Amino acid sequence: MATPRPDATGAALQRRFLVTALPAWLAGSIALLVLSGWRSAAAFALTFLVVGGDFIWVTRSITALMKAERMTAGLMWRVLPGFTLRILLLLLLLYGILSAFPREFIGVVLGIGGPLVLLAVAGAIPNRG
Repeated sequence: MATPRPDATGAALQRRFLVTALPAWLAGSIALLVLSGWRSAAAFALTFLVVGGDFIWVTRSITALMKAERMTAGLMWRVLPGFTLRILLLLLLLYGILSAFPREFIGVVLGIGGPLVLLAVAGAIPNRG
């Protein structure tokens, strides 16, 4: 059995994630709009997009890193600041969402948890028996 190429695996994982995430994002936004109002739905939708976008960014970065022939110190000095910037940007965006919607904590929590659950599902799909 041949081992799949890293770029094919990363692209397939992204595709599986997006196929499950886009309907969940829409359904969650509509459900929170009906149940809790537009502010909760907006907090959920924005947080879901930020966390989902972060996953896509990380997957592409790791896929590019895996394509490198060898790991050198110069490559690591380019990769580490990128990952640090990603974490800072993610935290800044989440802080901004919580500042804009301070009472909509449940929307933010669901917006963070939703993509994480879907990521686990997307990763488990090829391994099911």
